Amino acid sequence: MNEVCFLDEHHYKRYHMILRRLNARNRSNHSFQSILFLATGNLQLLQLFSDYFFPETGEFFYQELLAEPVDNRIIEVERQLLVQLYNGRTTLTVIEVIDQLNPKDLELALGAIQIRSFGADEGIVHR
Repeated sequence: MNEVCFLDEHHYKRYHMILRRLNARNRSNHSFQSILFLATGNLQLLQLFSDYFFPETGEFFYQELLAEPVDNRIIEVERQLLVQLYNGRTTLTVIEVIDQLNPKDLELALGAIQIRSFGADEGIVHR
């Protein structure tokens, strides 16, 4: 399995709180795991994401999320990555991710990509 490194204890708790609200099938889906990991690691992104994602039903209104005006470049890149990890419906280059994200957010993005590929175990908390 794949051990995941959460940014801190709060990230870990937020992720698991929302993950538990998904049905069993979606809870084991790598796409859902990866977007939850990314969204719960950045509070600004989580606030935006929460308006368009409904864990109980698994519905994600990604087109509406992308249409929402955002003036923060980090949030813009991360929300495009959310949609990319969910269904591949955005175009985001590796260079955009590297150039636009600070080290903490880049670590978060790489963790989400890893989860999308391999899934998530319980995880460890990065200190």
